[in-house]
Amino acid sequence: MSVVVTGASGYIGSALTQRLEAAGNTVRRFSARDREGPASAAAWRQILEGAEAVVHLSWRTSLRAAEADPQGDELMNLVPVRRLVEAAAQLDAPLKVLFASSATIVGVDHAGPVSEAAEDRPVTVYDRHKQRAEDLLCEATRHGALRACSLRLANVYGAGLPSRNADRGILNMMMARAWHGEQLTLYGDGRYIRDFIHLGDVVAAFMAALRTPAVLNGGHYVIATGQGHSLAQAYRWIADEASACRGRGAGIVQVAEPPDLMPIERRNFVGDASLFSQKTAWRPTMDLRSGIRHWFAQQCKVETAGAQ
Repeated sequence: MSVVVTGASGYIGSALTQRLEAAGNTVRRFSARDREGPASAAAWRQILEGAEAVVHLSWRTSLRAAEADPQGDELMNLVPVRRLVEAAAQLDAPLKVLFASSATIVGVDHAGPVSEAAEDRPVTVYDRHKQRAEDLLCEATRHGALRACSLRLANVYGAGLPSRNADRGILNMMMARAWHGEQLTLYGDGRYIRDFIHLGDVVAAFMAALRTPAVLNGGHYVIATGQGHSLAQAYRWIADEASACRGRGAGIVQVAEPPDLMPIERRNFVGDASLFSQKTAWRPTMDLRSGIRHWFAQQCKVETAGAQ
């Protein structure tokens, strides 16, 4: 399959392109660094020439940047999706489109585990724009212009390229601190519950969606483990693995929550991915404790290879 991946140089994109190519697919990469990115329908038409599928990962992921500049965020994030839809409508055959969306679209107040049936109550500009992008792709699918689905990702972690945004990838950030013997900073008592899903499982979900026509119905699917852990528990496991791997523990320091902490950052969330699993046979394979252990094992391999 010929696949276009936007955001290919990012955290998920780099891991996904590697997996796609290993499976024998032809991958065309685009990232925010490209001068001729998909800013117009004409640019998209050129990008899509000969492509069978698009995985659209490119998105400015900073919550605070979106709140500070909603119009700029719309131009950067939503407009390319509109132009993609316009370009896809001019193709001879319906294009497969996978969109990386967010589980936080459901907002703060909801009963868990959260499935596709949950009511959407986005509370941030970031999530409202994600939801609007989903709607554009859903409508285009109904009209036959393309065949899309949106994967609403829970909290992704695991060894890979670091996130460019300081307010993303908290677990990876804390594991890196622990690796270097630095203290871990825990807001309050760390009681908030998260559903942490390993990068390898997220990549596998995109691969499963690409090969499963039944999910390309314009809808959205929750991609999560179904297991919730408090931030405090996750930090303790990080400290334990740092001690086992490095021979030195990482202290956990509790500090007051900053005054600018956003309501969505105070949420509790556990996802229910059973619908996607039923349609694709995808299952998450990495539990959180094993994923943290795997991260430190990977770092040990890199350090050992560098010393040789």
